[in-house]
Amino acid sequence: MRTSIFKTDNVFFKHYFKIYDIRGFKLKITAALLLLLFVYSVFFPAPSNYLLSLRAKYRLFSVDRLYDYTVPLLAALMTAFAFFNDYKNQTYRFLGYYHPGPFNRPMVYRWAIIVFLFCIGSFVSAGFYYRNVSFFGLTGFFLSVRFLPNIVFLSALMLCVTALTKNSYAGLFVTLVYYILDLFSQGRFFKLFSMGANAANFYYAISPEYYLFNRLLLCLAAGCFLGLACYQRR
Repeated sequence: MRTSIFKTDNVFFKHYFKIYDIRGFKLKITAALLLLLFVYSVFFPAPSNYLLSLRAKYRLFSVDRLYDYTVPLLAALMTAFAFFNDYKNQTYRFLGYYHPGPFNRPMVYRWAIIVFLFCIGSFVSAGFYYRNVSFFGLTGFFLSVRFLPNIVFLSALMLCVTALTKNSYAGLFVTLVYYILDLFSQGRFFKLFSMGANAANFYYAISPEYYLFNRLLLCLAAGCFLGLACYQRR
């Protein structure tokens, strides 16, 4: 008989560094990437006329591409790395057998650990990146938090395709195709499902409603991707 959900969750957190992340190697890489992001944000901040340029309906790809595209891509690649060994020699079957119910909770936890770290790291680093505009004031808060849906969305897409196909390379391929098309079309190809809403200045160039709907759709899509990825098909 399978163990209870509580016991399974307890085992997951107790043995995380013995089963899923030996010696914390993946977390150390994540921390190193976030440290590099922080250092870059400190030494190369956004210009002080950033908001004025946005209100003038300029598309500031050179400024916002870092958090709109680069950081979410790093989070997605770390997601791929974290789950890569699951689909070698069908290891996912062994791991999935010990999770009760139709929903693979440890998979959610593993994904959430990476995404949470990137969200926190990105939020703090963005506060320094946009410090010439607003340094941790209310405006600075919104400037930092607006990128988080991108991180959640792209990493959830990576996990979903990987889990559904049982192939890490398929997850990388689909995610990179979406990423490249969205990046080089400057948000025009996927429109409402584009990650480039900030860099393409959807808020002022199109409308605030369009921009907010874009942010909401990315979060909803991420939730659907996560549900599809973690639903266990027996």
